[in-house]
Amino acid sequence: MQAERIASYRREFSALGDLQEAGAVTYTLLREPDALSIRVQRDGAQPVERMLCEVGEDRAGMVTRFLYENAVEPAQVPYILHDLCGSAVG
Repeated sequence: MQAERIASYRREFSALGDLQEAGAVTYTLLREPDALSIRVQRDGAQPVERMLCEVGEDRAGMVTRFLYENAVEPAQVPYILHDLCGSAVG
């Protein structure tokens, strides 16, 4: 069974010298058969996906928006989710 997309946010970035690459990052909240997961992907790169165990849809939605609003890079997602969700992140 394919995951159902609950929400998706796309952030466009302009190049800022040595500070930031141009491109886009997409933040997606998915409903898997047995849990919710968050996928974060910079265009053309491998996505970073983490399951959220024992986290309700409302909180998962808030976490997804937090990642988007704070322009979290995919490589930072595992660390951020661990800090926000503690042991609830798989």
